[in-house]
Amino acid sequence: MREIIERAAGKGAERCEVFHLTSLRTQVDFETGRLKGVSRTEENGVAVRVVKNGRIGLATSTRLDDLDRIAEDAVATSAFGEKAEHGFAGAAQLPSPKVVDRRVEDLPIDAMIARMAEGVARIHDYEKKVNCEATTRRDVQEISVATSDGFDSSFRRTQYQFYVGGRLIEGTNMLDAGGYYGGTALDDGGNAIVDQVIEDLRNGRRNAAVEGGPTAVLFTPRAMADVMMTLYSGLNGSLVERKVSPLTGRLGQTVFDERVTIHDDGVADTGFSSAPFDDEGVPMQRTPLVVGGVLKGFITDLRTATKLGLPATGNGLRLRRLVQSKDIGAVPQPEVTGWDMAGGDTPHAQLLAGMKSGVVVDSIMGIMMSNLLAGDFSGNVAYGLKVENGRVAGRVKDTMVAGNIYRLLKDNVVGISREVERVGLMGFIGSHRYPYVLMRDVSISTKS
Repeated sequence: MREIIERAAGKGAERCEVFHLTSLRTQVDFETGRLKGVSRTEENGVAVRVVKNGRIGLATSTRLDDLDRIAEDAVATSAFGEKAEHGFAGAAQLPSPKVVDRRVEDLPIDAMIARMAEGVARIHDYEKKVNCEATTRRDVQEISVATSDGFDSSFRRTQYQFYVGGRLIEGTNMLDAGGYYGGTALDDGGNAIVDQVIEDLRNGRRNAAVEGGPTAVLFTPRAMADVMMTLYSGLNGSLVERKVSPLTGRLGQTVFDERVTIHDDGVADTGFSSAPFDDEGVPMQRTPLVVGGVLKGFITDLRTATKLGLPATGNGLRLRRLVQSKDIGAVPQPEVTGWDMAGGDTPHAQLLAGMKSGVVVDSIMGIMMSNLLAGDFSGNVAYGLKVENGRVAGRVKDTMVAGNIYRLLKDNVVGISREVERVGLMGFIGSHRYPYVLMRDVSISTKS
């Protein structure tokens, strides 16, 4: 990488940054309870950013046998690039989160297949009519960044994902249940996920009617991960810089209930996105976003940090959106790593027992069609349970939930559970930790 920097300098570049990625991915898929296929994907490429005459140029290549051409292309594109208002990363002390698990590296394909087959078999032991799907994926990455400003480091990371779920159709009743794990370490073989899927199928086989209108809703950690996607935009420095975030200009102000504390944690051990540094060479960190209801910060990359006059938080990532993978052709942007919402003082069981009438929402479908920028969310309750006098009465069908995350987290929080659980979101980078959150007067609507 130093050689590319030297060649770029020889062609007139004033500054240079080189990002290098090697990746080996293995994926196994089950469909309708049977093995569908196995795939292996290898990637090896570089992205080079240069500054010449005060403007940024970018070139990428998967061919590393012609360093002169890569440097020349990067310098040539600078004539058409945006104005360079920020520098590249310099030397820094780096954190050391646990991001490598040799068990993931050494996991053979037959063991990956067996993990899914065992999960599907357990679900079928409960009910043979369930149409099961499963996916497991293993990535082994080597990521390096070097800059003319003095940064030069690399790290190795493993990533493992596991999903299992199924659909049960009984007459006119169609029930979907599934669970997902993502992290840099191997999980327990999917046992906890399969247990939850079976429990969800068991509870969902009987239906219960629910009335529409303002309703007490207990959002599970999985549902919180869904609705908190509406905050990604509000706390993203690039949207704050463009003044389109509802939180623009509100640093230091109380924006939520005093019980709400949220961090973006890029150094959590075994977190899916955890790393010593981001894709620009900035050390990753645990960034306070909201503390005691007060807005404390935003996630930033080098560009937005400079624009806002704030520190870079180590969230500058090159991502292929919605598929949780690196994209060497992408320009680094502020991206969520793993959000951690602090728990409260009340046990989850006590929050449930205190609900006279309400709904437990566990997952929401279609939330991405909402006006996320404004903090609005709405979608079908993919899995939810009716609660009567503190007990689960059955699954709710044909039900929608809607609200505005800014209003709900400020004025409608009834209680936050002591328990905090790690959850994943398929299609979005990160490992997240959320409690159960009980809110009053959440909009519920039904076909009936």
